[in-house]
Amino acid sequence: MADDHVHGASLVIYLLISVGLVIIGGVMSGLTLGLMSMDTVELEVLRRSGTPKQRKQAARIQPVVQRPHWTLVTLLLCNAAALEALPIFLDRIVDPVIAIVLSVTAVLLFGEILPQALCKSYALTIGSHTAWLVRFLMWACGIISWPISKLLDWLLGSEHTALFRRAQLKALVDMHSLDAGMGGQLTTTEIGIIGGALELTNKTALQRMVPLEKVVMVAEDAVLTKESVRDLMRSGHSRLPVHEPGNRKNLKGVILIKELALHDLSEGIPVTTLHVRTLPFVRADTAMYDVFKVFQSGHSHMMVLTQPQLACDTSETSTDDTPSTVSQQTTAECSSVTSPHIEVEVIEPGAEPKPPSLEQITATQPSFTGLPAPQLQEVVASASEAAQAGEPIGIVTIEDILEELLQQDIYDETDNMLRAIRSSKKDRNFVVDPSSSSPGKTASGQLQHKSPVLTIDSGLHAKDLTKET
Repeated sequence: MADDHVHGASLVIYLLISVGLVIIGGVMSGLTLGLMSMDTVELEVLRRSGTPKQRKQAARIQPVVQRPHWTLVTLLLCNAAALEALPIFLDRIVDPVIAIVLSVTAVLLFGEILPQALCKSYALTIGSHTAWLVRFLMWACGIISWPISKLLDWLLGSEHTALFRRAQLKALVDMHSLDAGMGGQLTTTEIGIIGGALELTNKTALQRMVPLEKVVMVAEDAVLTKESVRDLMRSGHSRLPVHEPGNRKNLKGVILIKELALHDLSEGIPVTTLHVRTLPFVRADTAMYDVFKVFQSGHSHMMVLTQPQLACDTSETSTDDTPSTVSQQTTAECSSVTSPHIEVEVIEPGAEPKPPSLEQITATQPSFTGLPAPQLQEVVASASEAAQAGEPIGIVTIEDILEELLQQDIYDETDNMLRAIRSSKKDRNFVVDPSSSSPGKTASGQLQHKSPVLTIDSGLHAKDLTKET
């Protein structure tokens, strides 16, 4: 066996070839780990938002990573060829036993551990500088690697991009909080705003609705005086809904409180002489994000919510003593029927309502997402006309949606007094309806302050007063 060993110049050549094979095997092993650990989503994020250097590096790697099976087969093929050839050349230099020991040691240290450790830590940098080499090897070995990669694409699929779902994205954002202790730099307020934006599509307007029984409104044939307008200004309202005399569920429109300053209120002013703007109508199970899109259209900052369509008819109707919420108008039999609409359940006083699932919400609700402004106006008008067929059950304002988006209440100058009122679960009730003879109303139908406590259903997650900025 000793006569088979090479000597002189041949020994140097065999040594260089052996070292080269170890280096090739190490590079292929490291690139396999480094490139395969990067996906197209990560590279696209770096290409869009990284530093100028990272953007260039990501652009070089993307063509290689976009064909993962072809890249994987090429790297493994070259790695296997180099490592299998190494013992052949070592056997011509030393004894077989020593050749095996040297081969295993060299492959373990310099062909696996060190290359993979380096490529794992500097995958982007190393991958960008060797992307040209990988592309060359892909074409050089293509006669073998390309058919195998196509077979893998057929068996396993060619697309393996994993985008985050809303819940996963929210959890990822939470991990970047300063309070999470993981090195993040986002404040609690920033985390709340991002989370609120992600959850806005999964929530319905019903969750922020103010029932009609709690809404401050005025009858169409009422007369507004200085005293009544002063009470409205103190309450912090910016808009005053107008309803048909004797029927609070037939809303005619809304009055802007600030426009009352243009009129002489010394002798009172009939509501019929004021500019009453129309109110958009939407179903109560409409997603908050779609409601926000309607508000963005500039049509109105207040919206009427109507009863969602249910899978079965209900014989019960709401009375003046019972808030017209979906849960109270629906029987137990109706809630058990399979329906693509919002699932309803009987809510005990003070209990939190169970929010509907995303599948239930998006099954039949109108969607205004991604529409341009002119088209959005037409869709809003059409949806509002269709929603008017349902029974009005409450209102929602743009402030309610913004508070849900920001995940915190918005207070202004008029809220200092209202905070104390809410803390004691008391409110002020203003009623204008000359056709009614209930306590707290004058014979002339003037808006009058009424002191009795007005209880708010805590399960509605709505403000005690329908005030908006």
